[in-house]
Amino acid sequence: MPSPSWDGCSLYSGILMTRMKCRVPHAAVFADLGYEGDTVLYLSCIIHHSPIMVAFGNLGKAFITLFAYTYITGVCVPSLFLQEMTNGLCFVYCALMVTALVLPLAQYRNFAEMNSIAVVGAVSIIVPILLILCTNSHGNVQPTTTSWVTNASFDAAVVACMDVVFAMAGHVFFVEIMSEMRDPREFSKSIVAATSFFTVVYVLMAVVGYYYVGAVVMSPITSNLSSINMRRWCSMFILCHVVVAYVMAVMVLARAIEQRLFHRPPEQSKHASVENRVAWLGITAAVVFTSFLVCNVVPFVNDLLGFVGALSGVTTTYVFPFLLAPVILRDDMTRGHARLLQGIAVASTLVAVVGVISSVHRMANSYQTRSPFSC
Repeated sequence: MPSPSWDGCSLYSGILMTRMKCRVPHAAVFADLGYEGDTVLYLSCIIHHSPIMVAFGNLGKAFITLFAYTYITGVCVPSLFLQEMTNGLCFVYCALMVTALVLPLAQYRNFAEMNSIAVVGAVSIIVPILLILCTNSHGNVQPTTTSWVTNASFDAAVVACMDVVFAMAGHVFFVEIMSEMRDPREFSKSIVAATSFFTVVYVLMAVVGYYYVGAVVMSPITSNLSSINMRRWCSMFILCHVVVAYVMAVMVLARAIEQRLFHRPPEQSKHASVENRVAWLGITAAVVFTSFLVCNVVPFVNDLLGFVGALSGVTTTYVFPFLLAPVILRDDMTRGHARLLQGIAVASTLVAVVGVISSVHRMANSYQTRSPFSC
């Protein structure tokens, strides 16, 4: 079960990002906040004649971009649920089908154009939650011996925690979403609502799952349902939800690549020229195909998500926002507040290191039983 402190830090991180975006209105992507941090700090050093120079700037922008890009490697996670729907079809084929599904949807060029499918994505996760809770509460689960004592290894426990972090690591999108809002300050309301919702969902799923199934609960929780038809229905709705989430991830990465390569500002699909649309198609195809290769070269999706959660999720949610806020918002913070945020960032960095080591260790051991591009 996710710790409430994780959710609290995730929520406060999002609120800090809202405040930083309002302080730096021209920031269009997360990495722009990293660059701005250097400008503010540089001016501070000049004013106070300090020889100390913390190199956020281009280096900070590069680091945030690098860690944010690793998030995209999870774009073929829906393949797991498609595999459940197709009664165990080869993972490679499932990944190909997901790639073919994501690529056309990835032609959206901003969040405003995605309103309709965003609603579909939000609704599609509510249905399986209700189905799973109702089914488990009536005892329609795989027969197991319930036990609250787990013999999971340290690496397995760490990777499981990183999977939860990955699920909460949407901060990489926040600045882009706020850039399209008339009043970015209103984004904090969305943060509070979303964090409260998924906290309740995670806690409910964890409590119900462990109460009725015990420590032998299988991942994902849909695997514990005794009815094959019910598993397929749940997997179908979850597939819709996850596909929408990763279409957003592809769009964010594609926009960043387009800006770096062609130095073009974001534009709506209907206003784009044929040349720009072809370029966008090429970029999104490269992103989706790369994710297809990664998830098949590393055919252990849970371990891969743990790796991405540690490397990208922890850094973009619990490290960078807490490092940047004391710099960009320094006029609004006490020294004690700033030190607390920096302490959280340091502790989170240690968690990220442990998470990366554990997930890499698990993936290395898994290669003994499964090979790349295997079913």
